Amino acid sequence: MTSPSAALAALQTAFGRRDRRTINAILYELLDRDANIGDRWPMMADVLAMHGEWTLAIRASERAVSSVPNDRARRLALAAVLARSGRHDAARAALERLLTQAPDDAVLHHFAGALASEDGRFDAAEDHFRRALARFPASGQTWLELAAIHTFTLDDPLFAQMRDISGKAPAVPLHYALGKAWHDVGEFDRAFADFIAGARIVAKERPYDAHTDRREAEAAIAGWRSRALPGGDGGAETILITGLPRSGSTLAEQILSSHPRVAAGGELNVLPILLGDRPPDRGDVDATADEYRRLVGERLTWNDRVADKTLDLGRRLGQALTVLPGARLIWMRRAPLDLAWSCLRTYFAQGVPWSWDQQSIARHIRIEEMLLSFWRERLGDRLLVVDYEALTADPTTQIRRMEEHVGLDHDEATLAPHHNTRPVLTSSVWQVRQPLSRRGVGVAEPYRRHLEPFLREYEAAQSI
Repeated sequence: MTSPSAALAALQTAFGRRDRRTINAILYELLDRDANIGDRWPMMADVLAMHGEWTLAIRASERAVSSVPNDRARRLALAAVLARSGRHDAARAALERLLTQAPDDAVLHHFAGALASEDGRFDAAEDHFRRALARFPASGQTWLELAAIHTFTLDDPLFAQMRDISGKAPAVPLHYALGKAWHDVGEFDRAFADFIAGARIVAKERPYDAHTDRREAEAAIAGWRSRALPGGDGGAETILITGLPRSGSTLAEQILSSHPRVAAGGELNVLPILLGDRPPDRGDVDATADEYRRLVGERLTWNDRVADKTLDLGRRLGQALTVLPGARLIWMRRAPLDLAWSCLRTYFAQGVPWSWDQQSIARHIRIEEMLLSFWRERLGDRLLVVDYEALTADPTTQIRRMEEHVGLDHDEATLAPHHNTRPVLTSSVWQVRQPLSRRGVGVAEPYRRHLEPFLREYEAAQSI
């Protein structure tokens, strides 16, 4: 039996090689033996969560709590892991125990508000956010999450309070919250000024390389232009939903997971964990498919169909279809100007480095259009492209197309996706809880003159 010190040394080597499977196996052994590895369990819980190993991540977080039982931060971290893994009931229970012990803690109320918002309990969410701000009014992140679910008016005391603390709170999230408030009251020039001010700050921290982005996409296309795609029905229970952020992918998932035969777990991100730049070796395909099913099962209970929303999948779609050759594919698309504006005004907490600058957004959209064009030609009827505008203009027709494409009989519940009570963890958390409408069409029109840099670059990028 390996000693803890030897296991940690082997773990360090595995980290250096980025050997996910060995890392997971060593951590599993350390957990199973209840090994004493000092104060490393919180970090190990984060690593396991990043690998999609939610059961082990929860165990590691519980181990971190047991080593320092009175540490509120560790108990909150455990609640966060429970929530991220889709175990919202357990997360709420853990959080309620913490709030009983510390009813005035702003951090706990912020987390409770975020959890309630994901569950669609917006009144409860706003109450928690207000409680958090009463104790810590300079929390830019709390203002940002409150703004996502609150409609401001000019005489709104919350609006006045938010303006008063400008300059006293973290600039980026507050800019985005203020932008939302100015948009609500129809002050579009002021809204744009705040959104772009926040974006400019983040753009310096998360640079975007359009040339590398395009080279990667072109390499993906070249790699699959003549390579045979596997046949068979393996993975036929999986519905892959992709597209750019803010293209309607969360709405598509909300619609399909309203069907009693479909389970959904949000942005599962299992495929990016499992897939490299090359297709799995022939002997490894079945093992990867089994691991995919196991990791999806870490987040949700398998149903007759599972909706897996994985954004920007175009670069790895060939690898995905090697592992899941029978998967049903839906690619969401949205009018470029509305898509660009929706991305520019959204504060993405992680990733999306192209979203902070109008020219970068234009270049990335053109690259994604190139990928979509390739895969439409390559896959034919296997890939269903759904335009957001068409979906909102004629939901019945488009939803029935989607159901038929993924092998489902029509169910009336899909026509009322706002009644779907599943947790929603994306920036569309409020929008998908509303009845289907066309309010998301033409959202960029009040900002068209401000978006000239995007329009110019989008036209220029067509010939690149």
